[in-house]
Amino acid sequence: MSRDLNVKHLEYFLEVVRLGSINKAAQALFISQPYLGKIIHDLEDGFGHLLFNRNNQGVTLTPEGEEFAKWANHILEEVGSLWHGSEEREDDWRHLAVSMTKFSHVMESFIEIVMRHRDERTFSHRLYEGSPDEVVEDVFAGRATVGVFHFDRQRREEVEKLLSAKRLAYRHLGFLEPHAVLSKNHPLVRSGRPITLRALSAYGVIRYLGQYDDLVSSLFGSEITRQQEDGKVIYLSNRESLLRLISVSDFYSIGIHNFELQDCHYQDVSIPIVDCNFTFEFGYVYVKGTHLSRITQEFLKDIEKRLN
Repeated sequence: MSRDLNVKHLEYFLEVVRLGSINKAAQALFISQPYLGKIIHDLEDGFGHLLFNRNNQGVTLTPEGEEFAKWANHILEEVGSLWHGSEEREDDWRHLAVSMTKFSHVMESFIEIVMRHRDERTFSHRLYEGSPDEVVEDVFAGRATVGVFHFDRQRREEVEKLLSAKRLAYRHLGFLEPHAVLSKNHPLVRSGRPITLRALSAYGVIRYLGQYDDLVSSLFGSEITRQQEDGKVIYLSNRESLLRLISVSDFYSIGIHNFELQDCHYQDVSIPIVDCNFTFEFGYVYVKGTHLSRITQEFLKDIEKRLN
């Protein structure tokens, strides 16, 4: 009975687990089905138990297979730590590489941590901004060590499946209710009335360009389509431009609670939308098995504090 263990074969095994089919996994891995079938057979032979139940619909894990899958994930994470651990620990305070969606709370955390460690002898920090899809891709491609993003909490299962397919670990940061971001001189603010979706629909909305996960559309449904047809939408790609435009107009955008610079620099305010059933989920992703440096962990703790 063979006891040889190939790390790549463990990755192949987990791909079969994810897709529930040896045939689909072989296609995804660009290898032949007979070759993948032999690898699974060799793993079962070495482990001494059947790992999968086979049927016409595909494969499912046996109880022994479920235990083997836990060990396979653990082994791959440990192997990842061997590759990345030593070099990152040497530079624990020198390199912070972050990708984020356009929320100023995350930006402020980045600034806080960078300034806190500005007296280090050497450092090289990076910050990328984009849509949730782009954040995930930045981490998957290695441009960023960690990615902070948001999505509709009802899409949690869908998001986790996507990240699992890319072998990215996900950690929850918090649930937050959407707020309307308005000028302190906005008519709705001066009136003192509750902010509702219906009241907001009378005003122009500012949206970020290129957001596949358009949370404004999720909030307003067909109402935002009517606004677009009436020409009451402005698209921007820059956070500072958005906040500046809000401060001098009766336009609004969608965000979360206030952040430090919002009031003192722009005289903008965030107010809860009282009749909204939508909830943001914030979280972060990183490559499974990657050692998160001390500066990265400090950054994540600061974000969690700001969000909650």
